Amino acid sequence: NILYYGVPGSGKSYAISKICSEEEYMERVVFHPDYTYSDFVGQILPRLNSENKLEYVFTPGPFTRVLQKAFNNPENMYYLIIEEINRGNAPAIFGEIFQLLDRNEKGTSEYGISNYEVANEVYKNPNHPVKIPSNLTVLATMNTSDQNVFTLDTAFQRRWKMKHIPNKFNDEHAKDIIQGTQITWGAFATVINEMVVDISLDMTGSGDKRLGAYFAKIHELKADIFPEKVLKYLWDDAFRMDKETIFDEKYKSLEDIIEVYEQSSE
Repeated sequence: NILYYGVPGSGKSYAISKICSEEEYMERVVFHPDYTYSDFVGQILPRLNSENKLEYVFTPGPFTRVLQKAFNNPENMYYLIIEEINRGNAPAIFGEIFQLLDRNEKGTSEYGISNYEVANEVYKNPNHPVKIPSNLTVLATMNTSDQNVFTLDTAFQRRWKMKHIPNKFNDEHAKDIIQGTQITWGAFATVINEMVVDISLDMTGSGDKRLGAYFAKIHELKADIFPEKVLKYLWDDAFRMDKETIFDEKYKSLEDIIEVYEQSSE
């Protein structure tokens, strides 16, 4: 189990795409506040059978689906990808599946759990203990700027190999010019990030509001997109409590900032 974390736009999902990119071998989910255990593992839902009669059957979620694929095809590696794992209540979403994240040296769950529906779906035997096999890798991403949305406790985090994605501005994208200026994206973001770190001494957690290397892609550096993508983020989020740090105090609203920027870019 590997959890990639870093500032927004640092390339966490890109790092995962380098490991797995074939859809047939993966299940991808995005956690959010309304995402539940039933969505993740599966739930009993009404369905019309071949005789057009209503019956209640177990409908597997992404976890159960990829578990079944991995069990039936041990020669292939499968991947369960969880984006934004801390945007949902991860311990509640995992439920007893949390126990399976403990792996032995061979990569199989150290301890099995009892789950009638999942066991029946995967093993065709409701009494079979459920375990994650060694050919199922669980990958997740987490924005450190969102770490207070739902806190991942130590017991949960220790079952993952934590991998930090460094925020580096050393590729060709960093040299792209922000339209309407003579400033490169890399230079702009580097200076902004230094300012974010400086004010973090007085504002707990603001250091996580830094701009990622890919926070704004090349097409988002255009004059009609950049202010809504980047300047709005700086105004509403990164410097929300201390706007005068980077914005002239004569600007009283975000609309003023965007209007001035667009006029200067014409």
